[in-house]
Amino acid sequence: MANEKHLAILRQGVPAWNSWRKQARSTYPDLSGCNLIGMNLAKIDMFRANLNKVNLTDADLSGANLSGANISEANLMRANLIKADLSEANLSESYLARTNFTEANLAEANLTKAYLIESYLSGANLSEANLFRSNLFESDLFRANLTGANLFKANLTETNLIEANLTGANLFKATLTEADFSGAKLEGVYIESNRVNKINR
Repeated sequence: MANEKHLAILRQGVPAWNSWRKQARSTYPDLSGCNLIGMNLAKIDMFRANLNKVNLTDADLSGANLSGANISEANLMRANLIKADLSEANLSESYLARTNFTEANLAEANLTKAYLIESYLSGANLSEANLFRSNLFESDLFRANLTGANLFKANLTETNLIEANLTGANLFKATLTEADFSGAKLEGVYIESNRVNKINR
């Protein structure tokens, strides 16, 4: 359950929220389960916030600080997260279809079983991210940084990985049907030997 006091502050707008965060640095917000559909939360400070099962469909979180936040089982369909900081955030089992993560920082984020179908991750930093069993069907990862990322059993069907950096990534048992790895960096990629020919394009 969300903290009603925290929700009341959020309703005052991003400037009021960020001002409160500066004054209460040791307090981590709890907005779990809230309906925040379509809200303008650009550049908001949600560092280590509890956003479990929150509904942020169509919300604007561009440039937001979501580092270390718990965003598990949340709905961020079509949300704008351009250049947002989601490093070390927990996005496991979240619904992220058509979400815009262009140039976002998702380093060391937990995206286990996340639904990222048709999402935009061009230029995003996913280094050391955990994408175990995530669904990236038809997603755009053009020039994304996936160094050391865990893509074990991930669905990369028809995914755009052109010029992506997959150095040291784990692609074991990943579905690679019609994925485009043109110009991608694949040094040290862990993959089944019978699938190597599918990524050497």
